[in-house]
Amino acid sequence: MTRLRRAMSSVHRTMIVLRAFWQLNWLEELQYRGNFIASLLGTVFWLAMAMLTVALYFRHTPQLGGWEYWDVVVLLGIFNALAGVVETVLRPGIGHLPTDVRTGALDLVLVRPVDAQFYISFRRLDVWRLADVVLGLALAGYAFAKTGRAIGVWELLTFVVTFAVAIAVVYAIWVTLMSLAFWFVAVENMSALFDAVFEAARYPVSAYPGALRFLFVYLIPIAWTTTIPASALTGRLNPALAIWAMAVGAVALGASRLLWRVALKRYTSAGG
Repeated sequence: MTRLRRAMSSVHRTMIVLRAFWQLNWLEELQYRGNFIASLLGTVFWLAMAMLTVALYFRHTPQLGGWEYWDVVVLLGIFNALAGVVETVLRPGIGHLPTDVRTGALDLVLVRPVDAQFYISFRRLDVWRLADVVLGLALAGYAFAKTGRAIGVWELLTFVVTFAVAIAVVYAIWVTLMSLAFWFVAVENMSALFDAVFEAARYPVSAYPGALRFLFVYLIPIAWTTTIPASALTGRLNPALAIWAMAVGAVALGASRLLWRVALKRYTSAGG
């Protein structure tokens, strides 16, 4: 019972801190409401161009890696929602870890009575970019409706689970890349590397040649971020693969947490 009370107390403190982060960032962003309009217009423009690109592909082929047009648009919406998660949480927060390590600002984080990885991950939120998440999911829902399929409880449940797994995998990749700052002086360009690789998730993994497919499934698990949730929503995902997806998410989070702890031991503070 004591262990359970401690766990519940930890969860309660975590929720309080998360709420405080949200309130502080929300109040700050309200000073720049024009950013919301600019962000919204940018997202709508990007989605329009992405759908135009997909439409151009399908002018020359009836399928892309075995996926029909509206199925690919479902995946495109999920991709945009995940990109919104990156821009809302990861880039503003843990994306600044290399600067904190280099300047010694991490010292102030480590003395706070809260888990350092948690604090760095959620301290900064670009709340206006939540529009990307909403528009992405809305596009996925609209495209699914256009497929003419009926969604069942299983498809909806597996989509929610695999989308959560996708967020976990993307988060783990960011933690891994940014943790390299403890070994190397400047790794800010790692975010550009992530962007370049993540672009591959805009299309079904089955559309790629065998070597790239192996890379995106087993080495850089990009396939688990968009292809798997889109497969769940469109009824392509079997139960075994859904279980594998949850295992991949758990392993990714566990491995990134382990790397964080190892990396943190190398940190000697600004004073050396």
